[in-house]
Amino acid sequence: MYRRYYGRKRRIRMGTLLLLILVSSLLLVSCVAGSNVLWVRGLLGLDVGDYAAEPVTKVLENDSDTAAELRSTVELILQSGVQLQGFSGTGEAVALYRDAILNGMLRSSYALYAGNRQAQNAVKEAYPYMCASTLISKADFENTVFRYFGGTDVSHESGEMFSYLDRAGFYTSPTQALRLGATVTVMRLEETAHTYRMEFILSNVDETSLPYTALFVKREDGTAYWKALET
Repeated sequence: MYRRYYGRKRRIRMGTLLLLILVSSLLLVSCVAGSNVLWVRGLLGLDVGDYAAEPVTKVLENDSDTAAELRSTVELILQSGVQLQGFSGTGEAVALYRDAILNGMLRSSYALYAGNRQAQNAVKEAYPYMCASTLISKADFENTVFRYFGGTDVSHESGEMFSYLDRAGFYTSPTQALRLGATVTVMRLEETAHTYRMEFILSNVDETSLPYTALFVKREDGTAYWKALET
């Protein structure tokens, strides 16, 4: 009985020691990388509050450079409609807007993704009987998602407009990019310690949406990624 007691006590001490080592390591990473390393702060319980509830430190002009940059992020997922679905986090954003993001990439960089011989040869090698003229690499898609929506991992699958060629690592679509037929109008832009909160509406020739609220999280390099959308 005494042996079991002391064995259990030893395991508890060892577990506590390992936990302290882990916490110390994460604190060191946080100190080196900066206070805005969100996954570290969240894991350590330093961000128990909701970012959406952070107090406003400044109200920015609706036509400021920051507003223009955040507006362009919203435009990435737009086509002609004014109705959006809300999301929270990278996974939900990609699941809802995979086709829209790919369409936005194709719309802004058509020459890069249409008629690329190197990409076509890579697809031909994996799919000998396939002819695809418009190709977006999975790496480009991942980089776009990381830049505009954060996250560290991106899933890949076919959507309604774009098919994913898994053996080659490219997305392809038989149609041209859909034009941007909706306009983003910033109604209010607030800044907090770690975020921007932007209220905006969408409009086209037929209708105007109710206000949306987008939450963007700041990075150390001055950029921001789109974390959530409230409808």
